[in-house]
Amino acid sequence: MRLRPRTIRTQLVALLLVPLLSLAGLWTYSTYSSVRDALALLRVAETYRYYGGPTDDLDLALQDERRAAVVYTASQGSTGGTTLARLEKKTDAALAVLRGHATAQERGTALSGDQKVQLTRTLQVATDGLGALRQEVRDPEASWSHVLETYSSVIEPGFQLRESLGALQTGQLARQAIVAVQVVRARELISQEDAIMAAARVGGMTGSAFRDFTSLISGRRLLQDAYGADLPAGAEARLEAFENGKLGGALRSSELLSISSAPRDAPFALQESLWRQSVDDALDELDAIDVTAADEIGTEARDTGYDVLLRTGAVSLAGLVLVILSMVVSLRLGRRLVRRLRTLRDEAMELSGNRLPEVMRRLRDGEILDHEAVLKAAPALHLGDDEIGQVGRAFTASQRAAVQAAVEQEKLRRGVSAVFINLARRSQVLLHRQLTLLDAMQRRTQDPTELEDLFRLDHMTTRMRRHAEGLLILSGNSPGRAWRRPVRLAEVVRAAVGEVEDYPRVAVRRMPRISVTGAAVGDVVHLVAELIENAAAFSPPETKVVVRGEVVAGGYVIEVEDRGLGMGPERLAEVNDELGHAAAGMDLPETDRLGLFTVGRLASRQGIRVTLRRGDYGGTAAVVLIPTAILVDAEDDEPETGELTFRPRPASELTARAETSAPARAAVAVATRAPREPREERTGMGLPKRVRQANLVPQLREDAVHESAADTPPTGADRERSPDEARSTMAAFARGLARGRSADAPRKNGENGG
Repeated sequence: MRLRPRTIRTQLVALLLVPLLSLAGLWTYSTYSSVRDALALLRVAETYRYYGGPTDDLDLALQDERRAAVVYTASQGSTGGTTLARLEKKTDAALAVLRGHATAQERGTALSGDQKVQLTRTLQVATDGLGALRQEVRDPEASWSHVLETYSSVIEPGFQLRESLGALQTGQLARQAIVAVQVVRARELISQEDAIMAAARVGGMTGSAFRDFTSLISGRRLLQDAYGADLPAGAEARLEAFENGKLGGALRSSELLSISSAPRDAPFALQESLWRQSVDDALDELDAIDVTAADEIGTEARDTGYDVLLRTGAVSLAGLVLVILSMVVSLRLGRRLVRRLRTLRDEAMELSGNRLPEVMRRLRDGEILDHEAVLKAAPALHLGDDEIGQVGRAFTASQRAAVQAAVEQEKLRRGVSAVFINLARRSQVLLHRQLTLLDAMQRRTQDPTELEDLFRLDHMTTRMRRHAEGLLILSGNSPGRAWRRPVRLAEVVRAAVGEVEDYPRVAVRRMPRISVTGAAVGDVVHLVAELIENAAAFSPPETKVVVRGEVVAGGYVIEVEDRGLGMGPERLAEVNDELGHAAAGMDLPETDRLGLFTVGRLASRQGIRVTLRRGDYGGTAAVVLIPTAILVDAEDDEPETGELTFRPRPASELTARAETSAPARAAVAVATRAPREPREERTGMGLPKRVRQANLVPQLREDAVHESAADTPPTGADRERSPDEARSTMAAFARGLARGRSADAPRKNGENGG
């Protein structure tokens, strides 16, 4: 999983911390390494004293035991038994001391891994090898040369341990420590020479032993010549004095005299006492030189350690100060960058979240704004001359452009709205004149076919008037039609059906006796008409569009359901979202959604909630929830007049149910078009003459819009007819029309025949 910082501040902190942590890590490592080396130098003397001293003592004891052992073996046990036993105890004591030091380490004498391995190997070889070697020494058949070689192999790990102890130092000190070990090796070679000479005096010198003796002399001289110059100053001077002095000369003379004789005569070329004296003096002096070298190396290591520790402390302190300073500077720079970026962010959020929405709200409210005055309330950002400052200046420019664009866009919207209003008002005037002309033509005509065409033209004109009102709604104005008195909801739905082209396909189910307040009648008629027309347009022509309604807890629900293909869930959700935000929307909708956009505007204005859902039969159902705030209930005993009186009562009392069939609805629609004048006025063919707006209920007529509340209550022929009376009237009208046509047919046939 990738970790991604969520904020600019986190990213800057991460960006700054990465190099700072790297720098701090390098400083820590370098300081640790330097301090570790300095401390290692300080413990060189202690470490060598604790492990090197016992190792030297063990090697010296093994060298003495080796000399006694080869003499004892060469004499087949007849010489040196007591001395051998004593020296073996001395060796065991030295081994016990070294083993004790290895078990209980002193403070400041910690060993590295390789040093611990060498120490363990030295102890193991000495412990395991001595037991078997001592048994071999007491074997009469043992060879003294083999015993000599075996003892030398037991002593060898001690030299390797001392070399590993020298690894604590670096540079010249390490070189001097290695050279000091070589001096100890030279002493070991002299000790082997002495052991060979002692064994040869008892058991005789063989040719191979003589060659080994000669090789030891050459090797010792080579070591002293090769490494003497690299010893510490004091040890070097002492070694040079030994080589050029009396002790060195005596040793060389003894060695030269021995190797110049024949092999069997070599042990006796020099008196034993003289050989013993020169060898013992040489061994003691080389041992002293080794001690001197070790002391000098320890002292120099300690002084160097303190010097390194002091310099490391100073450098580390300076590095720590630089690291802290870098962190402080980086954090200050980071905070400054974050503060500037935060200012830029706050300004952007203020513009997008408050300033521009406030400008748009004021523009929607009709306030005339000057973009210069608006920009004065938003000062320009001055964030420096770097890239952030350039971004701030660019943001200031974009802010001015956005505000100016908003003002100009609102001016354009007002211009478009003014054009819409102008066109709509002109269309309304023309449509009103057209309706007046159609009314006059309907009064004059006596031809049923022409009358039917005029009725169809009247219906299309009514639809055109609704579309003109839609332009006013889209521009944010009211349609213009309004009623002061409530109108029954059933009549409102019928009026909406009458404004739809495919009104014969609309089936209106039974609705209770409930009314809509006069101020909301026009909007509800338009809203329902748009939904019915949309349902009819998007469903097969042979199907019905069903309109039903019922009382619910929050008001009254009108449901318009078609039998079309319907819409998918995503499309339904999109349309419902557009319906819910139509009132707040500033942009015009797509051309195929103007009706739904108009519905959303009307619903928002009256507090109506419109929701589309999947129909029960696969189509789409529009659910219109009319709130109780714009509903009243009609009196059960309301007078049979064109105008109704109402008194409010609870929704639970709205129990009127009257199922009306499609023919009955048509009959009611025709019956409600009855003129206020008596029906005795007829045409020459016996048909009643059409009265303008007689097809509307009294509350929807234009003259009702302008009537005052003090008008005389309607009586007589103006009362509202029941569905049964309307059905009877329509049936009688149909029968009279049929008789008139049948009576007129023979007369026309006779005229044609004449």
